[in-house]
Amino acid sequence: MRIPIYVQIQDYIRKGIASGLFAPGERLPSEPDLAQRFGTTRSTVAKAFQQLVFEGVISRRMGSGTFVGSGRFEDKVDTNKVASFEDHVIAAGDTLEYRLIEYAPATAAPEIAEALELEAGAPLYRLERLRSVNGRPVAIETRYIPRAVGKDIDEEWLKVCTIQDVLRDRLGLQISRIENTIGAATAISSVARLLGLKTGAALLVREHVIYGLQGRPLLKGRTVYPSDFRIRYTLRATP
Repeated sequence: MRIPIYVQIQDYIRKGIASGLFAPGERLPSEPDLAQRFGTTRSTVAKAFQQLVFEGVISRRMGSGTFVGSGRFEDKVDTNKVASFEDHVIAAGDTLEYRLIEYAPATAAPEIAEALELEAGAPLYRLERLRSVNGRPVAIETRYIPRAVGKDIDEEWLKVCTIQDVLRDRLGLQISRIENTIGAATAISSVARLLGLKTGAALLVREHVIYGLQGRPLLKGRTVYPSDFRIRYTLRATP
């Protein structure tokens, strides 16, 4: 039985990565090059790439090309512990970086105000930054912080600290719980550009609210990730 060409292309790339022909982070041959090599069309090569991107074997960067993946990123969530994705990254010895896009005064839209238990239009701060691991963009963070909390935040902290560290270590606030909602979306052009994706690419979305003592909301956030990001949850039985 003849093996479909797109499968042959996938096998070629997988074997090339396994043998060291293509190193992690290295740019792969272009669609036209592979189409010529296998005597096929660019659309067939694109089909081969789609599955490899989904598996995290390769990544595609708009305007730059296709690259060997550096591994699929995932967050491990234990419902009995308050910890961040960044905590796991640092523990693994990877390099975590932030690019601060905005930290500025704003007003609370109705949905944000409800989550933060504020009046609509109440003053707050809006934070947006790009998170990268080992030089690879992995998330865009958008946070809404009540003015009573946000006014004491130094922008320099936001260039190097996780938001949980800002709240706990810099401001001395205790975190009692974090409520999360996981969803999906597609990338608008500005988001796609920051994450190195194509406009319309699938995204994983995490909406969350961080609460302090007495159930006081400290932050309402939205984080978007490329579709190859995974969030793994651990559920423990009650003794």
